Amino acid sequence: QKKKNFIPATIDAEGITCLALSPNHKYLAIAEKSEKAIITIFDLLTLKRRKLLVSPECGSREYVSMAFSPDGKTLAAQAGAPEWNLLLWIWEKAKVASMVKSTNQQGMPLYQCAFNPHDGSLLTVCGNQIFKSFRAAESNLKPLAPLLGKREPQNYTTHLWLPDEKERVVVGTDQGELLLVEGGELKGSLVSPGEGIAIEVILPYSKGFIVGGDHGRLSLYEKTEDKDYYKSSKSFAIENNLVKLKSLAIQPGEETLICALENNQMFSLSMANTDIMKADEMNFELFTQSFHSKGITGVDCCVRKPLVATCSTDNSVRIWNYNLKTTELVKFFPEEAFSIAFHPSGLHILVGFADKLRMMNLLMDDIRAFKEFGIKGCKECCFSHGGSYFAAVNNNTIQVYNTYTCDNIGNLRGHNGKVKSVYWSPDDTKLVSAGMDGAVYEWTLKDFKRNKENVIKGCGYNCVLSTPDSHQILAVGSDRKLKEFEESPGAGFQVSKEFDTGGGMTQI
Repeated sequence: QKKKNFIPATIDAEGITCLALSPNHKYLAIAEKSEKAIITIFDLLTLKRRKLLVSPECGSREYVSMAFSPDGKTLAAQAGAPEWNLLLWIWEKAKVASMVKSTNQQGMPLYQCAFNPHDGSLLTVCGNQIFKSFRAAESNLKPLAPLLGKREPQNYTTHLWLPDEKERVVVGTDQGELLLVEGGELKGSLVSPGEGIAIEVILPYSKGFIVGGDHGRLSLYEKTEDKDYYKSSKSFAIENNLVKLKSLAIQPGEETLICALENNQMFSLSMANTDIMKADEMNFELFTQSFHSKGITGVDCCVRKPLVATCSTDNSVRIWNYNLKTTELVKFFPEEAFSIAFHPSGLHILVGFADKLRMMNLLMDDIRAFKEFGIKGCKECCFSHGGSYFAAVNNNTIQVYNTYTCDNIGNLRGHNGKVKSVYWSPDDTKLVSAGMDGAVYEWTLKDFKRNKENVIKGCGYNCVLSTPDSHQILAVGSDRKLKEFEESPGAGFQVSKEFDTGGGMTQI
């Protein structure tokens, strides 16, 4: 059963930095970067907010790691730079029970905090040259003796308290070492999943634990009765995704393992047959669908179908179905695309590449080019509302083509800087454009001449559009203002209203 739920983020927050799930799987803690770091506790049954946790003691704009205590009543939260404070929340009361600065004298970064699952008062943190343990007593977090003794400090990337062993913790390093600590004493190193392959995450399961690292490498460790304690039973790599494994999760019944990668992809691995799987075979499947791994450079919606087209610096073009929340088509190209436009019929797209602008057909299982236009680095293109024409920006010039004959029927010249945005009127008889030269022009396509204009020097426009009746034009630019233009008899367009957006806007 493929079903997704979306949890709303906090308005004005700058992104989610870490998550934590309570031991009873009833609550989810979400940390977000903001002016003051925010933790929101959600009830997973109703998906409603239970608590909002904000404290001036955080000393940072973000949290880097969180962990619920074994009884689920307290939440440990490791804050980020510059203070690197470790906070212990009694979350149901939205109260900080205790706080301690957990970094070293050099202020090195920390990556993770974790509770001992058998002792809710014992808490550990790891980071670059840091592995510390604390005891929660009354209203304090008291530092304990170093668990790794006098060992030369390393970059400790992650650690795990083993749930079936009261005093055992496994620590991973950026050099691929796995250290085993038992009863507060370093017992030694386990067999490395790969020399020099940084360990990013360790997850417990019934037979031992699972290690995820760099180069898409996943290793299973099983418990043994001999002096080695644990041995590596299997090791897999995710083909064509040689990046860091950032997170692992396993179903309660341990049928499926989910892997989240640094390039924004998620894969699943069936755990039922791991004993007979071959390490050199691709045993992973995409979980739900693939996603863009780098920044998105263009987006356009289809008018007549529930489809969205996107292009990205990861060299892919993707067609999405927003009703089904699935990917319809994916195609990788030798170079990145700068812009994309969707034909109203949903059968064609325009994609701007460094060398040419290409018109492509959407087939059942492919995106296939059938016409090329000599426009280099086209960063703005769009079809008319009826689909009979399209406009493509070629530096300071707007070129208009017939969609079906692919003939260049006219060029619009007049901008002194790069054209950033074009917009068709609802009846497709006019075109509005805006550019980095501070000019907003309205063109008539009957004679390809400029009809109205407004120029504000020093303001580079990013986006322009007109109202359905074409009486007002809206534009945003580098001056961080949303401007409304109205027709003024004998004077072209005049700014009738201005709204301060409070930040740079690139699209409306």
